[in-house]
Amino acid sequence: MNYLQRLGTGISIASLVATSFAPAALADLTISGNGVDSNNTITVNNDCNLWLKQKNNTTTNVDVNATASTGGNEANSNTGTGNITIDTGNANASVNVAVEGSFNEANVTSCCTCLATGNSSVTNNGANSTSNITVNNNVTTNVTQKNKTKTWVKAKAKAKTGKNKANNNTGAGGINITTGNANASVNVTVNGSANILNP
Repeated sequence: MNYLQRLGTGISIASLVATSFAPAALADLTISGNGVDSNNTITVNNDCNLWLKQKNNTTTNVDVNATASTGGNEANSNTGTGNITIDTGNANASVNVAVEGSFNEANVTSCCTCLATGNSSVTNNGANSTSNITVNNNVTTNVTQKNKTKTWVKAKAKAKTGKNKANNNTGAGGINITTGNANASVNVTVNGSANILNP
């Protein structure tokens, strides 16, 4: 008997593109035509934020019991000259359990080029004027990936052979009893969780 139990993976795949909240069109920044001794300031704050959280919980309970048996034949109380033959085959019990953990993959592509501004210029202002143009581009990426795999496996394989009987036989014939092999195997494979981050 061969029992195969393969449990599927929990898969979470995210492909995200982060964009700024700024307008798509690039703006030109210009300070021009202001008077004498004037103070002129342009401040632009561009923020591009990406927050990604992936979480998988996998709980697996497996209980397998495999039994194979051969034999248990009887040839009793026979008379005559013929031969008595009992020939039993092999008994094979095999249990294979494979448990795959969870899988997270994040493809994070930042498209924060829109944070840039157009041309900046300071022209034709009055004497002793002060002009400042400041552009602050802030990019924040926060990715959290969590996996938890909990597995409980109980696997039992039992193979039995033999227990053949040939009793109280009379006569000139022979008695031949051949018993096959008994083979039992258990194979359990548990693979943990995996996280892949493609920035």
